[in-house]
Amino acid sequence: MGTMKFPKPQYHSSKSLVHTLDRVFSEFIRLRDSDAEGYCTCITCGQRFFWKDGDAGHFIQRDRKATRWDEKNVAAQCKHCNRFRGGEQFIFGKAIDKKYGAGTADILKTVSQSLCKVDACWLSYQIDLYRGKVKELKKLK
Repeated sequence: MGTMKFPKPQYHSSKSLVHTLDRVFSEFIRLRDSDAEGYCTCITCGQRFFWKDGDAGHFIQRDRKATRWDEKNVAAQCKHCNRFRGGEQFIFGKAIDKKYGAGTADILKTVSQSLCKVDACWLSYQIDLYRGKVKELKKLK
């Protein structure tokens, strides 16, 4: 009788899982915010760009894990506003309130203050979830 070989488990560091989730989540946000032709409108300045050519800008900065992957906290944003104009947080907040209802930006600010620890299991689940969402959105574009 031969011995059975089992695949080696793949261990990923939390840092690499966070990086992967950031990348997949960004792709999801930009696809979500694009039209049928794949064009987004910057949430802060209104510039139009192809979804691959922009950023997924954060209203509350990414160092706040409680809101880092919150879909209401992130929107398609042109590279100029996101990278060179500091994300235009005030304008971004007003746009969030307009899109999701008055007070949403304040709620996100409050939530962002919460202590939030994420583990490898949660990160892996989110990666799979958003990969599925990206796949579905790509079928529509």
